[in-house]
Amino acid sequence: MRAIHATLAAGALLLIASAAAAETYRYVSDELHVSFRTGPGTEYAIQRFHVTGTQLELLPPPEEADYPAEALEEWSYVLDPRGDTGWMQSRYLMEQRAARDRLDDAQQVLAATRDEVDELQSALDASRQRNEDLEARLADALAEAERLEHTLGQAEQGYELAQANENLKERVATLLERTETLEAENRELSERSQQEWFVVGAGVLGVGLLLGLILPRLGPRRRSTWAGNL
Repeated sequence: MRAIHATLAAGALLLIASAAAAETYRYVSDELHVSFRTGPGTEYAIQRFHVTGTQLELLPPPEEADYPAEALEEWSYVLDPRGDTGWMQSRYLMEQRAARDRLDDAQQVLAATRDEVDELQSALDASRQRNEDLEARLADALAEAERLEHTLGQAEQGYELAQANENLKERVATLLERTETLEAENRELSERSQQEWFVVGAGVLGVGLLLGLILPRLGPRRRSTWAGNL
């Protein structure tokens, strides 16, 4: 956009410069060749011919020259591009460049502007393409981030399950240990109970034997005493 502005500004400056130059410069008209003479009249020698669009600097007539007033009205004293002074008929001189030359300048400015527009359009297309590429890469990155978040969630769930599994294993191991302890205590109690019952049984057996020995001896003495009392 800046380049287009610069091109347009250059064209505008060219037109302004042409308008400013109109005060001191003249241009050969659309005639093919216009004579450049040594004096203000056709009777003077031709130095050369100038073609359409030649820029000539308008000069005041020399003070030392004594030319008729009519000649000074019809002829102009000018300085040509070679640095030579001479006279040209005023009717073949214009304040602006020939329309054909100005058209050429305008066409050049227009062509330059079109080139700048084409370059900017190409840059814009490239920028849009880069933008589309970046949007596609961003979409891929977002999709990858979402996938990673999902994977992370699954990993966290898996970690929680693994942690719960470890806790359950620890609890099972604790329960097994307690079960083994209880079984050992139960076996110990069973053995102690058997021993106690054995002792009780032995005691009962011993008491029975003693009673078996004592009671027969006590029985007859009671009968004889009872008989003696009769």
